[in-house]
Amino acid sequence: MIFIWLRRIIWFMLLLCSLGTFAGCVYYYHVQSSLPDVASLRNTTFETPLQIYTKDNKLIAEFGEHRRIPKEIKDIPEKLRNAFLAIEDSRFYQHFGIDPVGIIRAASVSVTTGRKAQGASTITQQVARNFFLSNEKTYTRKIKEIFLSWKIEQTLTKDEIFELYLNKIALGHHAYGVAAAAYVYFGKTLEELTLGEAAIIAGLPKAPSNLNPITNPKRAKERRHLVLSRMLELGMISKEEFQEADEEEIVASYHVANIEAYAPYVAESVRLKLEELYGPEIYTAGYKVYTTIDSKLQDTANSAVNNGITDYDMRHGFRRPENILKDDSPISLENEEELALILKKRKNFENITPAIVTAINAKENSASIYLKNKSHAQIAWQDMKWARSYKTDSYQGAFPKKVTEVLKPGDLIYVTKLSDTNYALRQVPQVQSSLISIDVNNGAILAMVGGYSFLQSKFNRVEQAKRQVGSNIKPFLYSAALADGYTLGSEMLDDRITIWNAGSRKFWSPKNSPNRYEGPMTLREALAKSKNVVSVRLIRSIGVNKFVKHFEKFGFHVGRYQKNDSIALGAYEVKPIDLVTGYAAFANGGFKVEPFIINLIKISTNNDEEDRTVFEATPAIACPDCENTVEDSIELTSTTPTDNDNSMVKLATIDSIEGSPNNNTKNIAPQIITHANSFLTSSALSSVIFGGIGPRGRYWGTGGKATELKRSDISGKTGTTNESRDAWFSGFNANIATTVWVGFDNFSRPLGRSESGGKAALPIWINYMKVALQDMPNSPVLPDETIIKSDVLGYSEYFIKGSQDKVRRIFQEAGDFSVEQQQKEESVEDLF
Repeated sequence: MIFIWLRRIIWFMLLLCSLGTFAGCVYYYHVQSSLPDVASLRNTTFETPLQIYTKDNKLIAEFGEHRRIPKEIKDIPEKLRNAFLAIEDSRFYQHFGIDPVGIIRAASVSVTTGRKAQGASTITQQVARNFFLSNEKTYTRKIKEIFLSWKIEQTLTKDEIFELYLNKIALGHHAYGVAAAAYVYFGKTLEELTLGEAAIIAGLPKAPSNLNPITNPKRAKERRHLVLSRMLELGMISKEEFQEADEEEIVASYHVANIEAYAPYVAESVRLKLEELYGPEIYTAGYKVYTTIDSKLQDTANSAVNNGITDYDMRHGFRRPENILKDDSPISLENEEELALILKKRKNFENITPAIVTAINAKENSASIYLKNKSHAQIAWQDMKWARSYKTDSYQGAFPKKVTEVLKPGDLIYVTKLSDTNYALRQVPQVQSSLISIDVNNGAILAMVGGYSFLQSKFNRVEQAKRQVGSNIKPFLYSAALADGYTLGSEMLDDRITIWNAGSRKFWSPKNSPNRYEGPMTLREALAKSKNVVSVRLIRSIGVNKFVKHFEKFGFHVGRYQKNDSIALGAYEVKPIDLVTGYAAFANGGFKVEPFIINLIKISTNNDEEDRTVFEATPAIACPDCENTVEDSIELTSTTPTDNDNSMVKLATIDSIEGSPNNNTKNIAPQIITHANSFLTSSALSSVIFGGIGPRGRYWGTGGKATELKRSDISGKTGTTNESRDAWFSGFNANIATTVWVGFDNFSRPLGRSESGGKAALPIWINYMKVALQDMPNSPVLPDETIIKSDVLGYSEYFIKGSQDKVRRIFQEAGDFSVEQQQKEESVEDLF
């Protein structure tokens, strides 16, 4: 009887199994059409962040929510692979993608507790879920996961599956994959991980947020012990290795991308350009962008702008700081926890950090401070004595004589580090500055700083701010005059002038700055001294419309209501990047290059395959050795050589020019002024720095400070707008052009009394160019064969051949020309 019942039970169980198998097959064929194609896993591309580099391969920035460093299975250390196998799926290389024992265990939990439980997932199942399914705990999802796991095991090898898993798995703190986790938590490569660190990473998949060594070191240590115990149990490590790794101190902290070059304005500019071109995929597709930025020059530009702004800020006085010791405040200066909480809310800016004055040492005339990094330090008297009280941007109080006139206990201040225990008093500047430096021959941006601090303001004043240009517009006016037949020896009257403005129906009397007038002077001297009245007389002489036509050759656009005499003094707004591009034409022989910052774009591929190039810049270049393709006139008139004219170098055959530095390319930038105009304007701008000799003898220019560079190849122009709201300096040699601007974001706020382009902007330019040019031989802008040098005026001056004849006739009529002076004319070949 018992045997009969036993047989019936066995048959019943077999029937149930058969029915279950049949039902499973029916369900599989029902859902298989909706299952994804697992073969696509062979072509998996992992979400990899955007990385931006300098031209010398230093990382500037990394953008993207997921941090991932894909690795091949052979490049993942065995101890790390074993740690994952031990804790996640010890039978991975034996089973067929499913662990029946685990499934039965999960099912029993579900039956006994009434809850849907997720468990016993093999590594293959986790791959199926991570790539194709959601994390919802439903029977349908679990069944699909099992079916997908079978298909994956039939399609991929075990190593391929394991490699996908180790690169895909989420491990907390935006780290995806084991290589990213190794860097994020320990700042190491996979090869550098200890056994204990490998065990910590292997223990993360269960609960990355709660088990990671940064958020919860205690639970991370407990989880590590479990992983190591499993490895010991499975014979993967020895007892000695277990003991050493289990007792290993956990040293973990959050490691961001290893930024090697600080250029946040550059990074943001590139990110915006890429997003516009490629959309949101730039953050996940593994884009690597190589910019034109030189890391050394960028670092120099950062320092130059920071120091220049700091110097200006210190000149204008110390603004009364906030004091934390209020009448209703119970804060104690001896309670470091309270002080730390207050300082935690304050940002660091560039090289200054917040601090609280804890005591005044009257005897030593110094102050004791508590820093944001929870350390104590001193400010000596010599490092705060600059701090006369700020009244307005033009007026400051007397210099202090003792520390109590500057600081008091409880003051919340900013300081800069001199040594571990000594700091200098500073404050967060309110003034701003920008610097843009380009290669004049192709427009490549070498360095760019968009403001004092990206943390303070993300507004990029190089590319986004339009400010009145002031006297930085004058070189374009003088270039127009040369194109209209004037010479640098032509004279204009430097004397007061009053003009009727029909638009405003008012009289306008422009003034020089300083308000001094010297009578007749040459155009060269007038530009060197930045004579406003001469510029107004000059534009009235050649005509506003003619000037505008010439000015717009450089890429500027002048609106209808800007076409008046005041544009001669810079009543026109420009972006610094456009201004430096205009100045580049004076440095490169008259060509309009286009500024660019992205040199190369690659997309990283999985594993060790070579990155794929998707973009490479091919900028149009200047060719100062080529024949002119334009005439020297206000109109932009091209010269059109005939078939018989072999003297004209055609763009189509530029690669055949013997000795040309650009003889391997046909991509020549458009020429907008002649080589002669470019040289003469550049020569006149050199007098801004070095001065010169005119009819009345020696004179000096407004940019004389730049002579401290001890170079003879530089030219430039200062610029200051009404009430000193903007200060400029733009300068160059035959290789590099750089523009610096200083001002407040508030257009109505002046820089203050005595501030100017020569005082506020020029020192920044000097400190940058000192480094930019230090390893470069003298590279002056050279004249072409149309330029001669003559003493026809009684002093040396450059002329375009033929133009000196006009000057000679004028002097002959005046009886001042002699044969001896005529014999002093020299050919340019004798000079260079």
